[in-house]
Amino acid sequence: MPGFLQEHLRPLAGSAGLHLALLALLAGAALRWTSSQPPVELAIEGYVVDGPVRVKPLPQPRSTSPAAVPPRQEEVQPKPEPAADPVQQQRVEEAVAAERAAQADRERRQVEERAAQARESELAREQAAAEQRSAEEAQAQRKAAEAKRKTEEQAQAERDAEVRAEREADLQRRLAAEEEADAVARSGVMDEYRALLVQTIERNWIRPPSARAGLQCTLHVTQAPGGTVVDVKLGACNGDQAVRESIANAVFRASPLPAPRDPRAFERRLEIVFKPTE
Repeated sequence: MPGFLQEHLRPLAGSAGLHLALLALLAGAALRWTSSQPPVELAIEGYVVDGPVRVKPLPQPRSTSPAAVPPRQEEVQPKPEPAADPVQQQRVEEAVAAERAAQADRERRQVEERAAQARESELAREQAAAEQRSAEEAQAQRKAAEAKRKTEEQAQAERDAEVRAEREADLQRRLAAEEEADAVARSGVMDEYRALLVQTIERNWIRPPSARAGLQCTLHVTQAPGGTVVDVKLGACNGDQAVRESIANAVFRASPLPAPRDPRAFERRLEIVFKPTE
C-alpha cells in the first residue's frame, strides 16, 4: 500500500490542483458577471438614541407633475443566480477533458515505462544467467580438456617408457648373445659344430654322376630344438640341378642334426658351406 500511494501521489495531487483551478475560474467568472450589474442603492438614515431604535424615512422628492403618486414600496427580492456562460462552461469542460486525457496518457506511459523496465531487467537477468552458464561450461570444458591431455600425456609417457625398456632389454639380449657367440667362437666350439654338420650331411649325400671336383654350395638350414630340419635353401652353388637337389635331400636325411658339444653353440638358423671331400 505505501508503494501504491508513492506511485500515484503525484498524479492525484496534479488532478486535485487542476480541479481547484477550474473551480476558482468558475467562481471568478461568476463574480465578474455579478459585479457588472448596477448595484441597488439603499439610503438609510439613522441615529443613536436612548431606547428603541427608530428609523426615519428619507424625504421623497417632490414631483412637479400634478398627478404625482407616491411610489409603492415593494419588497426587495433576491436576484436569481445568473446562468453560467455556455461558452465558458464548454471551455471548462474541454479543459477538464483534456486534463483527464493527459492524466490518462501520463499513467499509460508510466505503466509502459514500468513494463519496459521490467522487461529490460528480465532480459538483463537472463543474459547474465546465460553468460554465467557459458562461462561455467567453458571452464568445465577447459578442465575436461586439460584432464584428458594430462591422461594422454601420461599414457604416452608410459608407452614410451615401455618401448624404451623393451629396446634396452632387446639390446642387452643381443649384446649378451653376441658376447656368448664370441666366447663360443673363441673357444672353437662353433667351428667344431659346423664341421660336424658337414660330415653328417656328407655321410647322407648320394653323389650324382654330374658332381665334379671342387664342388662348393652354401646351405641355409632351419632346425627346430633337438636338431629336426625344418627347411633347406641353397645359396651360391657351382653344381647343376641334380647336384643341388642331392645336397638338399642329404640334409633332410641327416635330420635330426647332431647337437653341439656346448649348448651355447646351437643355432636355429645355420649357414653351412658344403665342400665334400674328393
